[in-house]
Amino acid sequence: MAGGLLRPHEGRVLHQSADGPISIYELPEQALVSQRRRNVGIVAQNARDTLDMAQSAAANIVQPLFENGERNFGRAMASAQHWFAALDLDVARMGDLPSLFSGGMQQRLQIARALVHGPKVLCLDEPTTGLDTSVQVRLLSLLSGLQRQTGVAMLLVTHDLRIARLIAHRVIVLDEGRIVEEAPPDRLIADPCHPAARDLVAAMI
Repeated sequence: MAGGLLRPHEGRVLHQSADGPISIYELPEQALVSQRRRNVGIVAQNARDTLDMAQSAAANIVQPLFENGERNFGRAMASAQHWFAALDLDVARMGDLPSLFSGGMQQRLQIARALVHGPKVLCLDEPTTGLDTSVQVRLLSLLSGLQRQTGVAMLLVTHDLRIARLIAHRVIVLDEGRIVEEAPPDRLIADPCHPAARDLVAAMI
């Protein structure tokens, strides 16, 4: 919904622009698509939902650039190489198909693709699901570093407060689609108030 993919039943989703807040779902469809392509990066729970497994890793990364108007192939490939390296991926494998990458590498490839065009918001849906603990920690460390370097706002969806504690500045707890609690992660974990928040804390044990 925040990423411009699912219309809300009620309420509005606002994106900040140079002219002030924009209610994105009140835009014409083509303007909504353009807004999403320019300002939002999406990282799905399953990398196969966003990556084209029939195209090379490099082709996957440069696609958002071409969708946003880039016409210089050399510049696009230089950007792909930069983000490949930024996500600790071997640049020599840019020509490989994503299916030849491990699960953790596919997630990093997906993140590179989501960041290459300089979005203002990066939406991550359970990005560590199915990954080994050590791979999860490495991925979250990379995300934290990239957030500091780029200033991109990150919206992370997770059911695991241990992950939220490692990366989030604040946690919003939803229950049946409604916000029921909001706090910095350490405060929420130490003193949860709503039953839904207490359930999340209990699941950490």
